[in-house]
Amino acid sequence: MSLPRSRVSLRLDELRDSFDSSFSRPPPPRQEPGEALLRLRVGGAPLAVRLGHLSGLHLMPRLVGLPGAPAALLGLAGLRGQLIAVHDLAALLGLQSSEPPRWLLLAGGARRVGLAAAGFEGQMRATSEQMRPGGSSSTHPLLSTSVLLPDVPPLPVLDVDSLVRKLLEDASALQQGR
Repeated sequence: MSLPRSRVSLRLDELRDSFDSSFSRPPPPRQEPGEALLRLRVGGAPLAVRLGHLSGLHLMPRLVGLPGAPAALLGLAGLRGQLIAVHDLAALLGLQSSEPPRWLLLAGGARRVGLAAAGFEGQMRATSEQMRPGGSSSTHPLLSTSVLLPDVPPLPVLDVDSLVRKLLEDASALQQGR
């Protein structure tokens, strides 16, 4: 003869089920404050790019030079079945560089553009309070925003979207001129 389950017994079952199911749920996503940035070294100088403006970061693949190409166009790289024009970021920003480019940043939408950088120094996050227009010693218009960090000089942030737009416009103008 079985006894009817008491309310306490039912409550214990609910608590046990709730406790057990808590281990099967994924942890809630962490919301870190700020925007993700990549720290790079270009022309011997540090700069940052917004991670959201890039579609990839790779070790520099083999490049094939193009005869008669502008000095800032290092060549073409084959990456995942796609040919990508790779530009020297230091030359585009008017910086002197003695280091060979070791990293390839991919930017742009359907028409990808490769940007070559000498060094990748890590990732960081910056809050909107740390991102300021101006604030760096650079006078280049593509470096008009800076990240203000304690105890270090302002870190210029490259406007990747404007740079890619200019490169694609220049390429279209060259094609129409031929």
